[in-house]
Amino acid sequence: MKRLLLLLAACSSSTTPPASTPPATPAAPTGSAAAAAPAAKKGTVTERTFHSAALGVDKTYLVYLPEGYATSQKRYPVLYYLHGLGGDETAWFRKGHLDDAADQLGLQAIIVTPDGDDGFYTDAVTPVDYDACMKDGTGLFMPAFQRHDKTCVHQRNYETYVTKDLVGDVDTQYRTVATREGRGLAGMSMGGLGAFELAMRHPDEFSAAASHSGVIALLYAGPHPYGTGNVSFVTDPANWARSGDPQINAIGVWVRGLFGPDIKNWKAHDPSVLLQSLPPGKLALYLDCGTEDVFGLDAQAAYVDELLTSKKLEHVYFSGPGGHDFGFWIPREPKSLAFLRDHLSKPQG
Repeated sequence: MKRLLLLLAACSSSTTPPASTPPATPAAPTGSAAAAAPAAKKGTVTERTFHSAALGVDKTYLVYLPEGYATSQKRYPVLYYLHGLGGDETAWFRKGHLDDAADQLGLQAIIVTPDGDDGFYTDAVTPVDYDACMKDGTGLFMPAFQRHDKTCVHQRNYETYVTKDLVGDVDTQYRTVATREGRGLAGMSMGGLGAFELAMRHPDEFSAAASHSGVIALLYAGPHPYGTGNVSFVTDPANWARSGDPQINAIGVWVRGLFGPDIKNWKAHDPSVLLQSLPPGKLALYLDCGTEDVFGLDAQAAYVDELLTSKKLEHVYFSGPGGHDFGFWIPREPKSLAFLRDHLSKPQG
């Protein structure tokens, strides 16, 4: 269990950059040159709680409002950033400092970070017992380490929660560009899967998506590292992520419970399968992964890049030194923010 906690910490909490992280930007010059460099204008981060009919409970999300939002009448595009397994709605800002990256870019967009719990952003096939969950954590991934009152839900419908309840609340409460051209998704790890699968399953609702170290080839089995023409896939969900390591196998048991025994359901949520029927020009996609990813997701990223290239689908791909943690993700945040910004509507009004 200790090792599993360390892996989850890597997914959602680590802030220590790996040794291969590029050196920090040199200090700004002194004197007149320093005086001429304006400080980045800052947006504001606030919190909102609303009721999700899909989950049957109240949920909280954080929202970044860009500099000038309060004094303008403009409508802004919205970037939805999804956290990884073991994280919550605070991860991108508290650990990832996503607001700082947005400020440095002078981003004129709203950023929303919802709480996706441990649901992999899918409408799970396994029912839940809310009362048992509240009592002792039954139905949670790690009941001893998750707040029951914050994580227990009546229905584990996380796809509907994000695409209907959350988007609907954000469009009601904030001045948004409430069209597909005004919405983008991004995520890390579990959230990378969420960003790609939700964008591909709802292309009339989102126009761009970004994955940082995401599980974007759900049924990919090998090889590791990736090699063209030698790919194998999981054909029986009962074998997904089975491992002699009990901690790794625990993740497999959890995910198998969410997607169920029918391979058709897995394929219906696997971005590497979904993209094969995606028409050119429908979605713009960004993906990256560190070459030292502890889960071997760099192989999935390389495989998906090859698929996207072969289908001539617009995308940007980056592979470089780094692990499965914020040490890799923080330097990449400006890249995904800028990518989504450049592929969404500009502020209107």
